[in-house]
Amino acid sequence: MLLEATALKSGYGKVQILHGVEFTVASGKITTVLGPNGAGKSTLMKTLSGHLPVMGGTFHYNGKSLVGHRALSICLAGIGYVPQEANVFFDLSVRDNLLASSLAFEGAAERVAEVFRRFPILEERADQRASTLSGGERQTLAIATALVTGPDVMILDEPTSGLAPIFVDRILGWVGELAQEGMGVAWVVEQNPEKILAISETTYVIDAGRNADTIESKSLLEPGRLESVLL
Repeated sequence: MLLEATALKSGYGKVQILHGVEFTVASGKITTVLGPNGAGKSTLMKTLSGHLPVMGGTFHYNGKSLVGHRALSICLAGIGYVPQEANVFFDLSVRDNLLASSLAFEGAAERVAEVFRRFPILEERADQRASTLSGGERQTLAIATALVTGPDVMILDEPTSGLAPIFVDRILGWVGELAQEGMGVAWVVEQNPEKILAISETTYVIDAGRNADTIESKSLLEPGRLESVLL
């Protein structure tokens, strides 16, 4: 597996939220994470991206332990992270957001140019402040700022939450393309689950900071199955 967590424990300060979670992401596959509010889904993603400390257990990327590594080190290793909130610099232009994310990497300008080719809507708004973008455009920029670092794994925390259907479909299309190109994707989903489950390989159900189930994603599209998992 490209990214693998074993008996992972994490939380905030002295408050433990994850209690021995198992989780894997494979190359070229989309893995979804489901669960009720407060189940620990975002905590898991923050831990895997280095924004929260590991309290116990391990997680490996390409066979190398990343326990104790900070967020920048994990990003440099090849793991991109798009948090649900506070995921762009509002006072910077679209171009400067992308350049800021790529500064630690060689060929920053070339990386930005490649992202603009993938997301023409961002190139059209390159000189606009992020604060002037629509919700869908800002989320597109957030994904692009992670993509500009050239990750092999992309961690997305509810990337379509609250977006208009046209941007939901666009983001699903872009992420599907990335997976087809070999990227591993971890996607925390609460809204529009049916659409992402249709292109996902495996779904981990997290409840109270523990694994509740691991399911073939498409099986959750059977009538009543998704409701039974989330209730």
